[in-house]
Amino acid sequence: MTKDFSEVLERLTGRDMELIDALARHRVLTAAQMADLYFPSTWAARVRAVTLVEMEVLARFRDDNRKAYRYTLGYWGGGVHAWRQGESAPTRAVVALAVHQLAVSRKRGHLEGVNAFFARMHAESREAGGLTVGSWLCEDEAAGLFLGKVRPDGAGTLMGEGCSTPFFFEYDTGSEPLGYLAAKLDRYAAKQPVGGNRLVLLQIIRPGRERNFHDHLAGRRFPFLIATTSAGAGFLGACWRVLGSERPARLSELGAAVRS
Repeated sequence: MTKDFSEVLERLTGRDMELIDALARHRVLTAAQMADLYFPSTWAARVRAVTLVEMEVLARFRDDNRKAYRYTLGYWGGGVHAWRQGESAPTRAVVALAVHQLAVSRKRGHLEGVNAFFARMHAESREAGGLTVGSWLCEDEAAGLFLGKVRPDGAGTLMGEGCSTPFFFEYDTGSEPLGYLAAKLDRYAAKQPVGGNRLVLLQIIRPGRERNFHDHLAGRRFPFLIATTSAGAGFLGACWRVLGSERPARLSELGAAVRS
């Protein structure tokens, strides 16, 4: 370790290390999402993020002056993560290129939507008490459960009350035809994931499209439970609609149905 690297390590907290690990896996977070995951408030997350940017642990960018900053790993953050993984540290040029590519990526909006869902789930389960999001897998990690044959947008496990509910997650912005989304569910059904089938949750951000999706799949049967929502928060509440049902359901009810 160089002297500078030692100095960086000495200034990092356990929470900073968790944030570094999260950004290594999920790539981009806002201050609000950091607060949902690790901090008591968005203000506290923003204050610490500014310090970490000054230390080059994080890097930040935004689309214009009215948008919230997006945070990702900076030079020292990438180095710390590589050190913890026993890997070679990235160069400044490699990190700068990665930040630029993320900032201009057309897929970033979709990635941010996926991360927003999981961050909010963490916050809501913590606020509810007795519940935790026991795991949060990024797209590559979730795809590994299908040996790469299917690529969910993410996967997680909601834990509480002595039981756990594993699920896959899909985030739909409406940029693809409904047939594309239905075909992905067919691939889920055709490829048995490691550990067996899971509940599949879909966040469809437009209510009208959510209704059309249910109409599109009317009468279809799958070997796993599928539920959708067009809500942007309150994910533990009665905001989920199971395929083939009109009654809104709570996530805990879906978990019980999967386990029964």
